[in-house]
Amino acid sequence: MGFWDFLGRRRNRPSETRPALAALAEDICANLRGLDLFVDARPHGTGFVEIRASTSRRLITTPGGTEASGVALLLAGKYDPPALVFEQINSIQPGLGRRMVAAIMAGLRAHPGVLACVKVNDLSPFQPDGRRWWEHVADGYADLRWRITHDPDEAHWPARSDDFQRKSDRLRLLAREFGHDPESVTLIPVRKSFDYLGQRFESEGEATPEGRVTIYSDPAMSDARLGCCLAHELQHLRYFAVREAYRAESPDGPLHRRFARFTPELLAAQRGISPYSNEHWDAWKGASPPRLFSDELADGGSEPINETIAEVAKALYNWGPDVRLDPVWRELQAAINAEYARLASELDAHAPQ
Repeated sequence: MGFWDFLGRRRNRPSETRPALAALAEDICANLRGLDLFVDARPHGTGFVEIRASTSRRLITTPGGTEASGVALLLAGKYDPPALVFEQINSIQPGLGRRMVAAIMAGLRAHPGVLACVKVNDLSPFQPDGRRWWEHVADGYADLRWRITHDPDEAHWPARSDDFQRKSDRLRLLAREFGHDPESVTLIPVRKSFDYLGQRFESEGEATPEGRVTIYSDPAMSDARLGCCLAHELQHLRYFAVREAYRAESPDGPLHRRFARFTPELLAAQRGISPYSNEHWDAWKGASPPRLFSDELADGGSEPINETIAEVAKALYNWGPDVRLDPVWRELQAAINAEYARLASELDAHAPQ
């Protein structure tokens, strides 16, 4: 894939929900509309869809309310195991609660294997009756795995919280300030752990060569930390884009000439600029030093160059342009950003008017 395909796809492709999850959400929404409910479905990244349905246009689903009947649920494809989570349910019409659940379960059964279990954390003001009601409901769908709790400490889907919405809006604003399409960044209200370099880490974000950034929200994440994380991940996107262009041209092309001085030996002599980037240098297992724009993970099991450049972007955002950084890495990061801007400008010039 050449640079033009890469950058065009990065700019124009929305965050698409996984096809199987999207199909499940579509069928559940159709079933709920069949009950004459107002329905709203909102994707969050590729692995989550939140659905609300109510007799009220304002999509009221509050348990114990007297104004409207409704249900709120989450299709959590990235949970382990993937789950359908009932967040809220309320019925002021006899039998409507069971009909709403039946509509949802019919959609779930029409897509076997997409979600592995059903979770309920019943926090209604009628806890004993609510718990028994859900247990009776679960008996009717005994072929599914159920987990029913009444635990105030078990977090509901936080995407509707004021704090999450504020952070999501802040993230989009930061993306614009960084010169990137805000549609290419997503804040996900879940945490992600992974094993790497012999340790267990909590991921704050990830960037993909397809041109997307996902930030994993932490309730304790400050705006400054959010900005640092986004600066790091967006630098990965610029690196990926320039790397594609570099690989697409001939060995004597302009990008090869521009970056010729950044030899493996020069970069290895500088090492990283932060503890995190130095962990990647320490973990390098290649027979020779990593090479700029190579497949570092395949060659040596870590990404010293890619991660060090991203850490430069993070430091510049966090401390400003006067921060003391290794001049070689500062020059390389600036050169990558300049080439990214040039290539993006050329793409804009060729875009249909």
